Amino acid sequence: MPVLEIPVKCFSLEHTMLSGQPPFFLMNYERGRVQFLVNRALVSMEETPDALQVEWKGNGSEQEIREVVEDRFRLRDDMRLVYKNFIRDEFTLHAVRELYGLRLTLSDPWEALACFICSANNNLRNIRCIVGNLSRKFGEKVEVGGESFYRFPDASCLSQADFKSLKQCKLGFRAEYIKNAAKACSGRISLEDIAGMSYQEGKMELMRIKGVGEKIADCVMLFSYGKMESFPVDVWVRRTMQKVYFKNKKVSDAEIQRFARDYWNGYAGYAQQYVYWYGRNSLRSH
Repeated sequence: MPVLEIPVKCFSLEHTMLSGQPPFFLMNYERGRVQFLVNRALVSMEETPDALQVEWKGNGSEQEIREVVEDRFRLRDDMRLVYKNFIRDEFTLHAVRELYGLRLTLSDPWEALACFICSANNNLRNIRCIVGNLSRKFGEKVEVGGESFYRFPDASCLSQADFKSLKQCKLGFRAEYIKNAAKACSGRISLEDIAGMSYQEGKMELMRIKGVGEKIADCVMLFSYGKMESFPVDVWVRRTMQKVYFKNKKVSDAEIQRFARDYWNGYAGYAQQYVYWYGRNSLRSH
């Protein structure tokens, strides 16, 4: 099996994979090793001191594998600069100490959109279960080294899926939203065109899809298009921000987002992931 070592500092595969980003739902992560498909190749990756060791089997060039890994895990990000702009108070200092090396990731826009639709009123384990069910039932089967793996189904495939079959994937009320999104992204909405739009334009375009509100649109703009102005607000972000920065005062999500963009100027997207994961874990422990 070919082996590639990619030097990287300030990176934690564990924190990155377990922080609720799309790769957690789309990739197989166990015991410090992550597996995922790159075209017809099965890539296995684990962390070593100051590097990522990447192996693959199947058809795939070293250049192709390297580019995918570097893009998906944002290995070119200057984390010293990120932390310099993020660590502004005691809370953010503790968050970085606890989650040192957590990186934002970039995923395919349709896959990210589908994952976040599945996340509505749901927990991480169930989301991962639903994504796995959809992949096995509707995704392309890929044989590598005598083993079978499944891609997440594209929008065109799910737009034509039988509604009863979708419900069997344990989507519940989300089945209708997945179906609507799949139809929209197979027709009137171009996820490729959104890449060339501004943050606000892209967000509004995504929200034309029935069932896609501000939070889901913000997530896709951050985790697929890398828009750092994006600051998705879910229940954990809201609770944490109100407790830490608003003295437990109830404020609107829009006010939270305005504060975040001003306070972490240019780095609100990165700040959000640390606020979300550190806040979620610290609030649950109290």
